[in-house]
Order: sequence, then C-alpha cells, then structure tokens
Amino acid sequence: MTKRKIVLAFSGGLDTSYALVDFREKGWEVVTANIDTGGLHSGEAEAVKARAEELGAVEHHVVDARAELYDRVVTYAIKANYLRNGAYPSCVGAERLIQAEKVVEVALRVGADAVAHGSTGAGADHVRYDAVIRALAPHLEIITPVRDERLVREEEAEFLRSRGFAVSEKVKKYSINEGLIGTSIGGEETYGSWEYLPEDAWTYTKSIDQAPETGVELHLTFDRGVVVDATVDGAPLVAADAPNYAILSELNVLGGAHGVGRGIHMGSTMVGNLARVGFEAPGMLILIAAHRELEKLVLSNRQQATKAQLGNTYGDLLHEAVYFDPIMDDFRAFLDSSQTRVTGTVRVKLHKGNIVLLGSSSPHSLLDAATRAGIVYGHGSSAWTGEQARAFAHMYAMPGSIARLAANPAP
Repeated sequence: MTKRKIVLAFSGGLDTSYALVDFREKGWEVVTANIDTGGLHSGEAEAVKARAEELGAVEHHVVDARAELYDRVVTYAIKANYLRNGAYPSCVGAERLIQAEKVVEVALRVGADAVAHGSTGAGADHVRYDAVIRALAPHLEIITPVRDERLVREEEAEFLRSRGFAVSEKVKKYSINEGLIGTSIGGEETYGSWEYLPEDAWTYTKSIDQAPETGVELHLTFDRGVVVDATVDGAPLVAADAPNYAILSELNVLGGAHGVGRGIHMGSTMVGNLARVGFEAPGMLILIAAHRELEKLVLSNRQQATKAQLGNTYGDLLHEAVYFDPIMDDFRAFLDSSQTRVTGTVRVKLHKGNIVLLGSSSPHSLLDAATRAGIVYGHGSSAWTGEQARAFAHMYAMPGSIARLAANPAP
C-alpha cells in the first residue's frame, strides 16, 4: 500500500524533530520544508538538512523567503512603527505568515496528503499556521502531534533519546525561534513574571557589561518610509547591490554587539491568556526608533496621532493572524500614503544597550519650513507681532476659562 505523504515545517529544533520521528513511526512518508526567514546562518541549512535526513525524512526542501518577508511584512511593520504593547517587534508572529505560505506551496508541489507543524497548543503559533493552511489549501489535513498530544519538552527529548537521537541541553531547556525580525526565547524563567533570563539563554546579543565602551554612529537614510542606505562611522554598512533585507540583518549583528535589542515582553495572547517571552531584536528596534524620529520631523501632529492608532491596530491584527481580511489591504494603503514625505536621514548612536537619536534631516522638514517662514522655536518669530501673540493666547485660554466658570454655577 502506498504511504501517505506529509509535509512538515521543519526547523531542526526539538518540537519538529519529535514530530518527524513520530510521523515516520506511524507510517507516514515525511517531506521536510525548512523556510529561511532569516534564522539560518552560515552552514546551518546544511545542518538542518542533515538532521532531517538523520531522523528519516525522504525529501528535504529549503526555501529562502527572506526577501519576500522583508517586502511584505517588515517594511509595513516599520512604516507602522509597530511594537506589540509598545515593546515587542512581533519577532515570530509576523514571520509565520510567510513560513506557512511556503510550506503550503511545497505541499502542493509534492502532492502531499497533509501538512504538519511543531507548534504547541499553549501559544499562538498553531493558530497562525492553521489560519494560513485553511485559507490556501483547505483540502489538506493538518496534523500537529505536539499540540494534540499536549507534550512538554522533557517528554519530547526523552522520546528522541530513547531512539538514539541526540538532544542538546539548551534545546531541551529553551524554545528558541530566530528570524530576520528577531529571536524569541521561552523557558522556565519566562513561565512566571519575576525571573529574568540568564546570560547563557541569549543567543547573540551582548549584555550591557560586555558591550564595548565606545559606541558607533549610524546614518540611516529612508525613502518614503523604507530604509535604503546605512553607514556606520562613515563606512557603508552593506554593499550597494545587497538584498533588500541586508541592512536589517547587519543591524541585528551590529546592535547585538553593542548590547542593543534584549527584552522580555509580557502581554495577552489571541487566546486571552497572559504570556511572557524573551526576545532579541536589535535591528527592528533601531530602525523603528529612527523611522519614528524622521516622522516627527515631516508629519503633522494629526498625521502622527492618527497613524499611531491605525499602525498599532494593523500590527496587532498581523500579530494575531488576521492575514487575509481585506481590511489589511486598507491599512497598507494608508501606511503607504502616510510615507509620501518620510524621506531623509537620521543619526543614531549605539552605546551600551542604548539607541540614542542624535539628529535628523529631510527635504520635507517642517522645522526647516518654519525657519524659512521666520519662526524659530524658543528664539523668536517674524511671522506675527507681540500683540498678535497676546491675542492668540487670550483666545486660546477662553475654553478653559468658560469650563471653569461652568463648574462653579452662579448662585
């Protein structure tokens, strides 16, 4: 009898390693798909492939999705200045859209009967994967052994070791997901609200104590909200012909070396429970800080206030797997329109964990326009007289004066 074929989203980590062996033992022909959204470093693709083959995969596919992730997801996250609860750049959640789409593409190409992922039922990733699979390939069966069997990491590790497969202690202790947007780290310390992750849990960022005493200065240039050039202490950060995601990738390395990007995020999941996770996201934090600073220079107060609300809503919906609702196209259209004048350069210093915004310039600078009109804040103005200024202040104070009188009715 022909074996049924299943495509497994495979990272080589503990959950997906368990799933691969479990499927094989249950009689499935397992095809693994490793979707590179920035989590593979030099030599790691080969290591993941070797792990898949060791565990019994009949085929292994590697899909480079970094450019598509950057174009479709990262650019809009930066335009929106999106940080979940004001702190977390949605390191993993936003990437699952692209990863799940590519897994479905592999499944359709090889004629699979089912698709699988290693998500647990305790987080949100299983919802993200399922949302994409159901939308793009509703005929495919979705099988999730870790979720369905409610396994914990210790049980998965013991299952693999009992069959002669090695499991590292760090993989057993921490769930680590690395990508272009950032790295998430979950483990014993993040299950509660009091403990902080130990030094050996972080993957590539230095502690503030380990960071260099001397910082570096970045010049980040944006064109309509998209970063297009970067220099560090006057030297190019990336080559002129580098791919669209290269600046973000290099900022992850540079920022991490200077102690930038660590944090622990705590907030409600889409399921409604409170969750806590460590993260490393130097590049996104640097770019969002610089982008927001440039927007202050070129956007009106009303633009900034409205955009902050809509951008946060867009980011939350993306984080919560509302991928295919048409409202997302409406949000992106608004974000694109809002960036018409967001062109210019921002000076940023990285020093011992700090992102210091030194200055900005733009051909659309509202500050420069005011100076040309004769208005210099804190210095003086030739655009109005002292008498006009006094009259404005008098009229501006009237609503407050009237409200004060209304609070104390006449007898």
